[in-house]
Amino acid sequence: MYSCKLLRILAVSFLMIGAFGRCAAPIRQFYPGVYYQEDRTYQNKSLGFSLTFRGNWEIITNPDEMRENKSNAVLLHQTGAELLFVGYTVEQTQGTRCIVVNLNETNREYAEEIQKLNNQGQIDSGLSDDTLSNIPLVTWLYEKDGFQFIEFFFKVDTYNVRIAFWTKPRLFPQFLPVYKDNIGTLLLHER
Repeated sequence: MYSCKLLRILAVSFLMIGAFGRCAAPIRQFYPGVYYQEDRTYQNKSLGFSLTFRGNWEIITNPDEMRENKSNAVLLHQTGAELLFVGYTVEQTQGTRCIVVNLNETNREYAEEIQKLNNQGQIDSGLSDDTLSNIPLVTWLYEKDGFQFIEFFFKVDTYNVRIAFWTKPRLFPQFLPVYKDNIGTLLLHER
């Protein structure tokens, strides 16, 4: 016969195993970055770029703190890509995200691959080549799932980076200049 004390220890042990078993392992970051709230600047020293945000954004750089985006961070991580940051304006009417993958493709090749992968049920305005601050970019405008997006594709060394901004279609025309201002602050740094 088991004593009451032993039964209690076993019950507590099972509860603790159950509680700890549900905790997911932390996601190891390949290219950690930092968001400096006081300067509204995201900096990624390991990749060698920074970006400053106009307006009041909440930017999350730790994938373990990305709550509703954590499953996306895990999925990207499993494919060798990384979700560098996600963010929202404080009133949560606009969003942003940044993804990096080491493919060493041209901006156009990478953008075309992403466009093909995401080409389901969207209104697509196509890809366009651009240059901001001597940095070649490909820009993609599209509407999907009730939101309008602009994505910017650029390359840092062998790394393909894509930064997206989105909001509801009725707000998009007013904020498109802001998104372009944000990407216009993109700086490449020596690593």
